Amino acid sequence: FLRGEIDILVCTDAAAEGLNLQTADLLINFDLGWNPMKIEQRIGRIDRIGQKHKDIYVLNLCYADSVEQIVYDRLLSRLATAAGIVGAQQMSLLPVKPKDFEALAQKKLSFDELERRVKKRLDEQKRRTQTMEISPRDLYDIYMRSAETSDGWSSPVKLGDIWDALKDSEYLRALGCKIEQEKMTVYNVEGIPDGTVLTTSRELYEEGSAEDTARVHFASYGDPYFDALLSHIEKFHIPACIKRIAIPVEGMDGVEMVAYAVACKRTDNEVEVRVITLWKDMEDIQLAEDYSLSEEEIEPLRGELKRIAKYEFRDYLALERIERDNVKAALAQEMLNYLVIRNLLNLKAKFVEGQALFSQVIREIQELFQKRERINIPDLPADILREISGSLLFECRIPKLGDKADVTVPRILGFSSVSAARRVANRIKFSRRRLLASTVIERLRREMDEKLKAYRMV
Repeated sequence: FLRGEIDILVCTDAAAEGLNLQTADLLINFDLGWNPMKIEQRIGRIDRIGQKHKDIYVLNLCYADSVEQIVYDRLLSRLATAAGIVGAQQMSLLPVKPKDFEALAQKKLSFDELERRVKKRLDEQKRRTQTMEISPRDLYDIYMRSAETSDGWSSPVKLGDIWDALKDSEYLRALGCKIEQEKMTVYNVEGIPDGTVLTTSRELYEEGSAEDTARVHFASYGDPYFDALLSHIEKFHIPACIKRIAIPVEGMDGVEMVAYAVACKRTDNEVEVRVITLWKDMEDIQLAEDYSLSEEEIEPLRGELKRIAKYEFRDYLALERIERDNVKAALAQEMLNYLVIRNLLNLKAKFVEGQALFSQVIREIQELFQKRERINIPDLPADILREISGSLLFECRIPKLGDKADVTVPRILGFSSVSAARRVANRIKFSRRRLLASTVIERLRREMDEKLKAYRMV
């Protein structure tokens, strides 16, 4: 069916999962189940990436006046007229649940009531969708910024450059290689079987050639025969007017940037040395074949290549710093949580007669943050806060002098601290009902010390 040898494929419902049927242009649903998502899964088998038909069609068959006809025909038609699509995303086939079908079949639900329910669900779906959508204006700005970034970087060799090199090569023609439209048939090249076909056309590579049954290989890096062709060419000696330059990229182990220093003849027959980093740099170039490049002439080009590498790899080099900053921010936030909740546990436990239970104290702290937007936490260690303040997600005004600091904690930070304490308590192998606040406070102190050590090592 996928190869086009048959026109009709009869499937059970299992075909809705796993099969890719993008060669089909018509789907007939002979039976309509009571789960619209299952029907949508079937449609997704043909309405997918790789679909080559301009229009595809879905035909739903059902008994007249049946529950299926009421939902999939009458209700869907009315909703399509009233709602169309939800936001910028296509509406799910129908926000109808199997229980709705059952209630409709048992006459417990009228058509009008079902329509009201579905419209309410559509409105809720629309609101949720709008919160997740990016506006057209924002999308445009994102694409423009992406285009500006990509324009600043150019691939050294593009597919068009590879094809130009193949079809314009007098050497390959002399070996017997043949050029026909968008493909080259290779002959007499070591490591490549005679008759091997190379192309840079994606369409020809994917579909093959109608008049030739030979497999088509994509002429790009990674294809074994294209790599063999490059290896064959690399065996030739480079003239003295060309020197290969390779410099390691700082901060990226095992990565180097390569260019070529080339002695060229100018129009006045004077020799100038150029650095070649892109295929297009070789346009209209004339080699000074009798010239021999010296190290003194090449050295300035190495410095230029280092500057190019630093600029082109700037985003990659920033990744390590960004990751390090994120790790420090996470550790700093955890430490702030521990400092806040440890202080509050201490304060609350003092007002409890006898040994304070953690479950009781933490519940009181949570209720405190539910009632108040902000709470001032006194006597936090100022030296630690000063050390981690640059990585904190919350603004904390820390005095430059003194051993203690007061921090105003917003509700969201309070809840975060309560959650951190509960996670620490859950890791303590002891009865939750009898777990003491003092035990959790001590565990928080130890974990705080471990986080601080990790923070200093980042």
